Amino acid sequence: MLLFLEKLSTTIATLTSIAARLMLASVAVVLFVQVVLRFGFSFSLPWPEEASRFLMIWVVMLGGSLLVRDEQLVCVDFFDAFWPRRWLGYRNAFFRLLLAGLLAVLLVKGFDSAIFGLRRTSAALNLSWFWIYLAVPVGAALMLFHMVVLALRDIIKGPDAEQEASLLRAEL
Repeated sequence: MLLFLEKLSTTIATLTSIAARLMLASVAVVLFVQVVLRFGFSFSLPWPEEASRFLMIWVVMLGGSLLVRDEQLVCVDFFDAFWPRRWLGYRNAFFRLLLAGLLAVLLVKGFDSAIFGLRRTSAALNLSWFWIYLAVPVGAALMLFHMVVLALRDIIKGPDAEQEASLLRAEL
């Protein structure tokens, strides 16, 4: 089962990475066009700033899930040398499950906010705030999934041998 979950995690992370990269590239293109129009032609569009802001919210939430999966979040490992190796896996799993609980709360509250946003639309894009606020529960759900997979891995296999931050493992 763990092998299936890890493969599913890899597939989801790949799709998430592609979506985040496309959104980030869209932000760059939209803002570049806006700058060229504003300074080159003394004309500006009303929607690029709003669109780039909303896309960046999605990029941050999707990128956060990639950071969780790749274990690129900040950690304090000063006392790890004093723990037996097997206990580290249980300790890490315990902390991951605590974080999963927080992410579950974020998922529920974020979905409540998204539902609340159904009644409003953004000023320039005339887009329902539901789609903007939906970034929070989607990102929280992805982070929660990856956190649970890592907790299961820690319980079953023990801690990963390489736990240092590495730019080579970073997706985004």
